[in-house]
Amino acid sequence: MKALVGILAVVMLGAPTPPSQKDPELKLTGSRFVFLPWADPRGPRPSVTVRITAELVGELEDPEEYYCLDEEWEWDDESNPSLHEVDCDPYEPGMELTRRFSGSRAYRYPGTYNITLRLKNGRKTIVYGQTQVSISER
Repeated sequence: MKALVGILAVVMLGAPTPPSQKDPELKLTGSRFVFLPWADPRGPRPSVTVRITAELVGELEDPEEYYCLDEEWEWDDESNPSLHEVDCDPYEPGMELTRRFSGSRAYRYPGTYNITLRLKNGRKTIVYGQTQVSISER
């Protein structure tokens, strides 16, 4: 019995500990359901603007990795991604990081759109998030 207890103690001490911190997440929020305005058949097709807010939540083990990130928005409407590149001073410990981001897009057609935001350092995606919006006609 003592041998079994000793083996269990060695196994438990040698087991890797689970990470104490959860990786940061990018949470996107906005209207989930939107209605297009009434369309006059004689006029141009109306559009509706969808606004999305993203927040980087969680502890950052390496804050420098999350400093001065470019935003790449994909709107799922057959257009090219929107890229917002930033220009920042070099990182110094203690600098404030941007944690809130926002984007908007005008849609003219009903459908369900998967919207993605990638925060990037050059070509490398550091973190990304997704949300979905459904657009209907009244």
